[in-house]
Parts: sequence; structure tokens; C-alpha cells
Amino acid sequence: MEQHEKQKEAAVKTHSDQAGQFEGRYEEERKDPYSTCFVYSRKRLQGWLDRSIPAKGAGQRLLDVGCGTGHHMRELQARGFRVSGVDGSEEMLKGARRINRGIDIRTADVEALPFESNSFDWILSIEVLRYLPDFRQTVKEMGRVLAPGGTAVVTACPRYSLNLYTLVNRLGASGKVASLTPLRQYFTTTGELGNGFRAAGFDHVEVHGVYTGPINWVERLARPLLRPLLRAWEPIDAQVTDLGPLRELSNMFVVIARKGNS
Repeated sequence: MEQHEKQKEAAVKTHSDQAGQFEGRYEEERKDPYSTCFVYSRKRLQGWLDRSIPAKGAGQRLLDVGCGTGHHMRELQARGFRVSGVDGSEEMLKGARRINRGIDIRTADVEALPFESNSFDWILSIEVLRYLPDFRQTVKEMGRVLAPGGTAVVTACPRYSLNLYTLVNRLGASGKVASLTPLRQYFTTTGELGNGFRAAGFDHVEVHGVYTGPINWVERLARPLLRPLLRAWEPIDAQVTDLGPLRELSNMFVVIARKGNS
């Protein structure tokens, strides 16, 4: 348990240090979604969010778990959702509060959400599970605060992605490669995610691949080729990433899970 808490603290510290960088990345996405692998991944993810979350919130309650600098909360509030957010990094939340005035935004542990049971109709959680040694407690908390019939839309990091990030992160976490962030991350499979969400009370669970390919290596080794490659690759990416067993090779999962009514 002590190691578990240290890992969470390390993730919060790293994201606090990178708060300004994240704000810049989301602004970059608006200008050119093919400029980096990060903004391309967010473009692909946004397609899933638009398909999974209603275009008009009509006053439905939505909690962003790990809201970071508040980008998604701002967009969802504009769509009519009553939005709240939590994050462990106070530095991240400074940006979130700046662009989301008057919204309930709290510093909190994602494994102990500071809300009553059945408080929300929707939960969004982007790039949180990958920093947790065991994602099940956080998913259990999501299930607790969701009202019956509510839906969670959550990303996770695939164990067998074609970008080989599992190996890259292991090298980075060792601290032996100065150019890599020395923060350990955790990887999973569609089966593990399905089992974890169902155990937390979700009765309908879908796991999809968001984007794929070894494109991160192009960004590292041949940056000038990245933009034209991404533009050419995207139509193929859209066809193959979520195709049967190929989704295990994707670079990001998105889980769409509905809580049972009972």
C-alpha cells in the first residue's frame, strides 16, 4: 500500500510540473491536430467522446475525474452539462479554475471521490488509469458516484501497443534515460478492463481502440515527416484500430461503461 501511495504522489508531482505544457498542448490541438502525436491522439479521442457523450447535455450532471487543466470541462459545459471536476494536482487545477469560473472543482484523490453516491449522470476520465498500480478502486468509486443508468467514458493504456510504450516506460522509470520521464505507468488489456468495470457494477462495458501505429517513433526520429504521415495514416487508422483483436495493439483504449439500474 505504501508503494501504491508513492506512485500516486509521483504522478501528481509530474503533472504539476507539466501543467503549463498541457495547457499549451490543448491550444496547439486547436491550431493543427497533426503537429504532434499527443494532439493527434486527442483528435482521435475526441471522435469517440463526441459519439459517446450527447451533443446537448440538457443539464445532466458530469464529473471529470482527473480533469487536469480543465479543457474537457469547458467544452462540456458549453454543451449544457452541469460539470464538476477533481484532480490531485493543484497546479493543474489553477488552469482549470481559470477557464471554468464558478464550477465545482476540487483537489482530491481519484480513489476517494468527495461526492455522495449516485451524484452524477456521466463520468469522464482521460489518462488517469495509466498512473494507478491497480485501477479497480478508482473504477469502483466511479461506479459509486454514478447514478443508476449513468455512463462512464474512461481511457486506459494498452499493454501491447504498437508504439512499444510499455518498454519505453520501463526504461524511463528506471531513470537511466535522461530524455524519458522517470514515472512508472501501468498497462492493461481489454479483458482486464471489462472484468474490472463489471466488478464495479457496470453491466454494459465496451472497450475500443482509439488510434494505433508506431507513429511515436516517427516523431522522435524523423519529425519533419510526422505531419504528412499522420494525414495519410488517419483514414487507415480509423478503419483498423478498433477491428477485433487489433484493438489490443492500439495506443489508447476508451472504455464506455453503463452502470446497472438495480
